Amino acid sequence: MTSTMEPTDTIPTEHLQRILQEVTEKKGIKEPRYTVSVGSKPGDNYLGLLYRVEVREGEAAEPTLRLIAKLMPRSERRRRETRMVVFFDNECNVYHTVLPGLNRFVGEVRGADVDARDSSFPYTAPLHHAHQGGVEGEDTIVLEDMRPLGFTLQDRKAGLDEHHVRAVLRALAHLHAASIAMQDQRPDEFAKLRGHVRETLFCASNPCASYLEEMVQRTYGYIKERFPEGSAGYIKMKSLLEGYIGVMAELTAESKDGGNAILHGDTWTNNVLFKHSEAGSVEEVCLLDFQLARFGPPVLDIAYLVYCCTVREFRDKHLDKLLGEYHDQLSANLRRLGSDPDKVYSRETMQAQLRERMRFGLGMAVMTVPLFLADPDEIPDMDEQFEKGADMKEMLKVETKSAPERNKRISDVLEEMMERGWI
Repeated sequence: MTSTMEPTDTIPTEHLQRILQEVTEKKGIKEPRYTVSVGSKPGDNYLGLLYRVEVREGEAAEPTLRLIAKLMPRSERRRRETRMVVFFDNECNVYHTVLPGLNRFVGEVRGADVDARDSSFPYTAPLHHAHQGGVEGEDTIVLEDMRPLGFTLQDRKAGLDEHHVRAVLRALAHLHAASIAMQDQRPDEFAKLRGHVRETLFCASNPCASYLEEMVQRTYGYIKERFPEGSAGYIKMKSLLEGYIGVMAELTAESKDGGNAILHGDTWTNNVLFKHSEAGSVEEVCLLDFQLARFGPPVLDIAYLVYCCTVREFRDKHLDKLLGEYHDQLSANLRRLGSDPDKVYSRETMQAQLRERMRFGLGMAVMTVPLFLADPDEIPDMDEQFEKGADMKEMLKVETKSAPERNKRISDVLEEMMERGWI
C-alpha cells in the first residue's frame, strides 16, 4: 500500500514543531516558514517515518535550510511490539556521542582542529538534532537533507555495481579504521564510546524474534528448485535457519580474538546516498540510518552489503578484488591514524573473520532480499495494519512479483557460500 503526502505548511506532530523551532533558532532564522513532505516511499525505510522539511526565512523564495526528520511510527502498538525505542536510542547515541567521539579522535591524532559538535563525521549527514527519552513516541532525529546537494539513492531492486560497492567499502573502511585505531591507542576512552552501541536486532530481548524465526522458514520454499529437501544445500541452510536468532546472535558477537570495530550494521542500498559526477562516476558517499549499529567484526558490514545488494555474476567477477581493496584502504587509514594494521587488523585476521562470519550475509539475505525486491504497492502500511490489530507475522508475508528473482538470488548466495567454504 502506498502513502503520499502533498507538500504542506502543516508540521505533522507538536514535538517535531518544537524541535524545528529549536533548530531554526540555533541557525538564527527569525521568521521560519516550513514546507513538509513525505521523505520516503514504502519499502525505503522500515524503522521510522521520514519527512522532508524546507525552511524559509519570512517570504524568501529559496529555502534557508533543507532537513530530513526521522520520527517514530504513529502506531503506539507498533512502537511497543517492535521495541522501536531501542532502535532510535541506538541511532541517537551514534549521532550524539559515537561519531563525534571518533571525529574528535581522528582530528587530534592527525593534528587537525576538529570541533566534534559542529563537524560531521566523514561520509555521514550533518546532525541538527537528536531527541531521545522523555515522552514515549517522541524520539526524533533531524539531519541535513543531502539530496539538494546532489546525493541520490540507487534502485534497491537492481542492487549495486562495482563502482558503488567500492565507494561504500571506502566509507566503511574509514569508519572501521577510526574505531580500531581509537581502541588501540585510547582503550579506556574508546570503551566509553563502545558502550553507547548495542545489538538491537539479534538479541533475546527483541520481541520480534519469533516473527523473524517464522518468516525465514519460508526460505526452504525459495531454494527447493535448486536445493530440494535432503540435498547438501538444504542441510546447510537448515543449520542456519534452525534457531535462526541464536545463530545470528553468535555471528554478530564481538570476536574474542580481537579485530572488532563500531559497525554501521545496516549496510543495504537504501541506507547509502551517492553523489555522481557529470560523467556518472561516484564522487561522494553518505551513510544513513545507524539504528542497527553494533560492535563486532568489520566483515559483518561487508557481508550484508555484498550478499544482499549485489548479484552472483557481480561477486564472481569483483568480490575478491574488492575485499583486497577494502583491507588496503583500511590499512592505509590505520597507518595515517598512527596504528599498525599488522597488529590491530592484519590481512590474516580479516581472512579468519571471512571464514567464520561471512555466512552472516546469507542470514541477512534470507530476511531482507524478499523485502528489498518488493514493489512499493506490495508492502503493507505497517502503522495501519498494527492499528487494525493485524498479526505481525502476517504483515511480513510479502508476496512479490519478483519471486523468481528472489529465489535465484537467495539460492545463488547459498551456493556461493558452499563453494567458498563459508557455510
